[in-house]
Amino acid sequence: MKLKLDLEDKILKLQRWIEKIKENREVFTIIVMVILLCFIACLSEVLYTSHFLLGTSPTSFNWRKALFLIIPLIFFGILAIAIILRFVRERKKAEEVLQKSQQEFASLFNSSPEALVYLDEKGNILNINPRFTELFGYNLNEVKGRNLDNGMIHPPEKMEEGKWMTEKALKGKFYYESIRKKKDGTLFPVSISVSRVMLDGKLQGMIGMYRDITERNQSERLHQVLYNISKVTNSALSLDQLYPLIHQELGSIIDTSNFYIALVDEKEDKIFFPYNIDHAKPIHLPRTINHNSLVAQVIRTGNSIFVNREIIKGKKFMMEFREWFGTLRKVWLGVPLKVEDRVIGAIVVQSYTNPELYSEKDIGLLEFVSSQVATAIECKRTEERIRYLSFHDALTDLYNRAYFEEELERYNFPRYYPLSIMMVDINGLKVINDTFGHHEGDRLLQHFAS
Repeated sequence: MKLKLDLEDKILKLQRWIEKIKENREVFTIIVMVILLCFIACLSEVLYTSHFLLGTSPTSFNWRKALFLIIPLIFFGILAIAIILRFVRERKKAEEVLQKSQQEFASLFNSSPEALVYLDEKGNILNINPRFTELFGYNLNEVKGRNLDNGMIHPPEKMEEGKWMTEKALKGKFYYESIRKKKDGTLFPVSISVSRVMLDGKLQGMIGMYRDITERNQSERLHQVLYNISKVTNSALSLDQLYPLIHQELGSIIDTSNFYIALVDEKEDKIFFPYNIDHAKPIHLPRTINHNSLVAQVIRTGNSIFVNREIIKGKKFMMEFREWFGTLRKVWLGVPLKVEDRVIGAIVVQSYTNPELYSEKDIGLLEFVSSQVATAIECKRTEERIRYLSFHDALTDLYNRAYFEEELERYNFPRYYPLSIMMVDINGLKVINDTFGHHEGDRLLQHFAS
């Protein structure tokens, strides 16, 4: 029984040893080759091959000479086999690494959030990723093999620029911003990055990356507009000079061909229009805040309104403004001007020709700048009010003593001579104040000033 267990244990150890040898393919192969060469040597002895090689007869066979010949053959054979196996193994490993690298490249290429195009050294398209299809509208079957510079994504005036960029890309990576064209003909701004694909020091192709920078450019223009308006707020420009500048700045982010500013006169409870550029209606008359118009509705509610002909016809709450909207207007957009939640007016853009000129997304754009516009207008109104009060009497609105003294100083030069001054007085003002009260005396002064 014990002998049987020892035998089974030895057999298991032998099997494990064989499995370990099999795991190392080079060692396993060399052992097999050694056994095979030994078998060939024995077989050659049986077939008298060694006698033929040594030039001896079977009866005069010299084992030392035979071994001297066979052992080097076996050694160099094993060495050659080991070298070949190692070369094969390294090559296979290199192929696996290359295949893995290609798979990773393809995965990164296809999953990139940027639009990528893979070109050969002549600028012919080899591959594009899904984002390129999404951005430009072309699929791989439509563009593969075509030259990138044949006008497919270039506006006519950018064709030469595209060829220049391809030539520059062959010299190294670079960054550029320009305009490109979608499949439907839409033009849009893009940033372009191009880099070379090198393998073993040889150029394999180029990868171009495209990014739509429409929103970035709009954001930059928007912040520039806000900066310019805030800069003017602190300048010496008057309120009348501020309005055209606001119009000009807003024109860089939205179409302002038909544009006006409406402000509230709180004393008279009316809406007036200090600035108006309107090709169909060059004059907007003052109106009450309760007037049946969209601009009055914006000021009353403090909410922005976007309307086109479909909305004015389709929504019930817009029916009351249908007559005011008329047949000439195609689209109308107004946003309130607020200062600390107080509505001081509104800015309006509209079109009489293109119903698609504005959309609901433009509401947010105008609302974003409206607070800065409102602050600028309010600051200038306050400045002008302070300046007015410094030279006018608050009760009668006539020039006051400070203005008189300043003007007297200005005219006190020989070139203005002769100079006449007329003074007027109201008799009995003190009696009226004492008898009827100062409010009646104030009324008398106001009546006399008017």
